[in-house]
Amino acid sequence: MENADITNVKLLITLGIMMTLFLAAIITIFVVYYQRKMLLKEAHIQMMEQEKQISLFKASVEVEEQQKEKIARNLHDEINPLLVVLKLNLSRHRMAAQKNTFDPESLKKDSDLLDKAIEGIRTTCHDLIPSFLHQFGLLKALEEYVRTAQQADDLTVEFDSRITLNDLDVFNKQDQLNIYRICLEILNNLFKHSKCSQLRMVTQKVKDRIVFEFVHNGKGVNNEEMDLYTENSKGLGLKSLKARSLLLGADINYRTSAKVSSIALSIPCNA
Repeated sequence: MENADITNVKLLITLGIMMTLFLAAIITIFVVYYQRKMLLKEAHIQMMEQEKQISLFKASVEVEEQQKEKIARNLHDEINPLLVVLKLNLSRHRMAAQKNTFDPESLKKDSDLLDKAIEGIRTTCHDLIPSFLHQFGLLKALEEYVRTAQQADDLTVEFDSRITLNDLDVFNKQDQLNIYRICLEILNNLFKHSKCSQLRMVTQKVKDRIVFEFVHNGKGVNNEEMDLYTENSKGLGLKSLKARSLLLGADINYRTSAKVSSIALSIPCNA
């Protein structure tokens, strides 16, 4: 009888061990399956993020290509004909001078043509890099743009800069141009869509970041709404805005309330 009891105990212990091993195997399989599922999900998210970034870069490149086409068109359609006419006129003047029939008054029309060519080249250069930005720096260029917008009768715009040019030395020329384009796109969107009557632009340094904040009393949006607008937008403005901020490693935060809404562009100083 005792042997039978011992046998039963051994059997129970064996069954317990087998059950424990079985449960451990199930738990191990579940953990491995769960981890694999999470890794696949994370890889899918990363792939979607990469596709999103590629899409934004494509939008930025497309904007640049359109800008190049515009410049090429300006040079070909506006500047080139003027230079051709000036070249022909110079040939006529040379022949007239050889025949002693040259009339200095004939140079007046050529001077007017030259002025038009210079103005066209100046406009083209402004499309590449705004002259005010090139001459006076980012802060003055933004202040000048805001001052121009201030001329609208139904809009009050204030520019409040709490940083100096030295604070912007960490950004190279291309970075500053991207910041300038982002700020102008934000301002233009506010002018067009927010229907605000008061707008205040504040620039300041917060720890290791430069922040450009746009506070207004018009219709605002939140981050989720802006992401949706950007994804569904057929134009390149919002996609270019996102692409340029991505190049800078910057964040754009949209906040809205019943009275005051804001857009904050935050750029790391080590961008």
